[in-house]
Amino acid sequence: MATIKQILMGIAVATSVCVWPNHSVSAAALINFEPVDGKFPDGSLAVDNMPISNQFSSLGVTFGIDRNQDGLPDAGLFPKLEAVGSSDRVQAFASSKGGGPDTAAPGFEERLGSFFLRGVGSIANVGESVLISYTSPTRAASAEIWDIDPRGGGTFEQWEVQALGSDLSVIDSIVSPVVTDLALDSSPWFWSFDRPQKDIHAVRLVYTGNTNSVGLAFDNFSPLAVEGSEPEPTPVPEPTSAIGLLIFGAVAYRFRKGK
Repeated sequence: MATIKQILMGIAVATSVCVWPNHSVSAAALINFEPVDGKFPDGSLAVDNMPISNQFSSLGVTFGIDRNQDGLPDAGLFPKLEAVGSSDRVQAFASSKGGGPDTAAPGFEERLGSFFLRGVGSIANVGESVLISYTSPTRAASAEIWDIDPRGGGTFEQWEVQALGSDLSVIDSIVSPVVTDLALDSSPWFWSFDRPQKDIHAVRLVYTGNTNSVGLAFDNFSPLAVEGSEPEPTPVPEPTSAIGLLIFGAVAYRFRKGK
């Protein structure tokens, strides 16, 4: 009986120093297109203007373009990674408040970061429909579209975010506001879906405005939950941790017995 007691005491002590693993996929996952040590989850090096397709497949999503809006990615077309600032002539948005192309308004610099997602071409192109396809359906998602500006003469910029079901038809949608001031200039418009069941198989961003020279700036995509609504997952020890506990307990018992 004493032996069992000593082993259990050792296990209790070992528990206090156990290292918990960091699991890669959770409801709290956020894709902000910022590389870690210069790389994306698939190991590819982050480079300005690179096509974005399956770099985040480990999080259950892939990116494409759906110009004919059939719910399937168009062959050979991909959204692009865009670096913040004026590093080249390609830009996603013009910034009045930020003081330069692809630049966040004051106070939003950290939110935009160093990279975001744009369409296939530059700001002069209109009609890009970015498609995000899921490996397994989700019930919730959220993200930001940046720099929705006011226009004059009855014209406006506008985006419709569509949730697609199992047959790739639209089952839910959110439309951006028609702005009349600079509230969203170089700033994010936040959208989210939060449905009762996991029936979202894809998300599509469709430009529905009636003016030209509009680019896409997409960032801070939470693919499995509305950002900020999910607590951090409770860590679970791996099997090797349990073995370590038993070894620690045995050592503690032998040490105690030696005294």
